[in-house]
Amino acid sequence: MTKLSTIFLLLVIALTFASGPAPGAASAAPPGMCYVVSTGPAGPELATLKAIDTMKNADLVLCSPQTAKTFQAYLQGKKVQDPWKKLWHYQGKIWMKDLSTFPPAERPKIVAQKSRERDEFVQQMKVLLGQGKKIALLDGGDPTIFSRAFWLLEGLSPEQVEIIPGVGAYTASMAALKKAATGGGARFVLQTAPFAFFGKSDREDLAQALSRFPGTLVFYMALAQIQDLVVTLKKYNPGDLPVAVVYHAGYPQKQKVVKGTLDNILTRMAPENEKWLGMIIVGRAITGPNFILSK
Repeated sequence: MTKLSTIFLLLVIALTFASGPAPGAASAAPPGMCYVVSTGPAGPELATLKAIDTMKNADLVLCSPQTAKTFQAYLQGKKVQDPWKKLWHYQGKIWMKDLSTFPPAERPKIVAQKSRERDEFVQQMKVLLGQGKKIALLDGGDPTIFSRAFWLLEGLSPEQVEIIPGVGAYTASMAALKKAATGGGARFVLQTAPFAFFGKSDREDLAQALSRFPGTLVFYMALAQIQDLVVTLKKYNPGDLPVAVVYHAGYPQKQKVVKGTLDNILTRMAPENEKWLGMIIVGRAITGPNFILSK
């Protein structure tokens, strides 16, 4: 082959690759992705840079109206939809939380209806993902702890989901206390909520078992049942066991800490009006040393 022929052949090959697929040939859309994005406990101040970038690059943002308002600076021009207005409520109630308040015969029907509505919504998400769209589902705090997001994601494959972690209410609470949850000689840190902490067949089994070891108990969504918690814990722990309530953890203008013990925490928190946004921390870590050298 002559030198001129070789140059011509190389040019043909280069032009072939540069021109892309033949006319009429369909190119596959890049795979879509659903991102579960931690927005932090309060707003942009405690959201990560990756969380903000994910919002900016999303084709569809799923969040509550309050979250949309809080992050409006990053959602300009975005399609924003509230999935929870329909999926999370039934006759004016949060159906999962208040299911026990409905007549027993009605409960299976509620679960079936809401599951069906969820499945229909997920199917719409699948269509968008099949078109290569990016969906950002915004979730407050740590999206891997007591998150409603995972109920909405049932039906999607793991390959279609990515979690963008961030600051949770527990982390913000310990920061407000300026303490280490692993301090005070704690052998464990337990994160739970009253509905999980209290057993059904034996309501106090976990409280009794855990009292054998020094640890830190972290309670979510527990303000409404703080009295039951204190009464139960006092049965198996000394009255001077430290307790702290962190209201509005991570909110710069609202955050407040009330400290006490099992003996007096109910009295000390009585003047507070907030009955929902509060984390309850129990354990010697609240007052003990943050760091203990292992022997």
